This record gives sequence, structure tokens and C-alpha cells, in this order.
Amino acid sequence: MQKKTGQLRDRITKAFSDSVEEPEIARDIAFHMTDWDDDLEEIVELYARPEVFSDDEIRKIIIGFLAHVPNHVAAAKKLIGLGPIEDVFQVGVLEEDEE
Repeated sequence: MQKKTGQLRDRITKAFSDSVEEPEIARDIAFHMTDWDDDLEEIVELYARPEVFSDDEIRKIIIGFLAHVPNHVAAAKKLIGLGPIEDVFQVGVLEEDEE
């Protein structure tokens, strides 16, 4: 699959430019929704063909996805005006992990 990240960023920026206060906010939304395109490709491939991955590869893909993507999604959500992330499943997502 050929990446069209730049084109997608431009389209997202354009789509949100009229609904946010400043052009920079639209660009930030686009950045936060596209910066993790490599993570997206890996997770889509995992969903499509889980049988081809070893347990180690699956862990690596999921950990990489979870380490990178959620903060971008949370930032985009906030910038769009949907508010901060919430602990809807009540698992302590807003609390620090014990070491």
C-alpha cells in the first residue's frame, strides 16, 4: 500500500480549518491523526493476518501501538473540542502505574 500521509494531512487540515479557531490547530489535528501511520499499518496487518506473527512480534506491535498512538488520539480529541480522555472503563487510565 502506498502511503499518502502528506496528502491525508493536507485533507484533514482543510476539513477542520473552518471549524477551529486558528489554522495551526487544524494542522495540529492533522499531525496527531497521521503521525502514527506506521503503527496503523502494523496493527492492520496484525488484524488481517494474525497467524503469520509470532507471540514476540504480536507483543512488539501492540506495545509499540499503545506507546505511540493513544497520546496522539487524545491530543486530537482535545484539539477538536471533544474534551480530555476519560476513564470510561474504570481501569485507572489516568493513574500512574506502580513500579
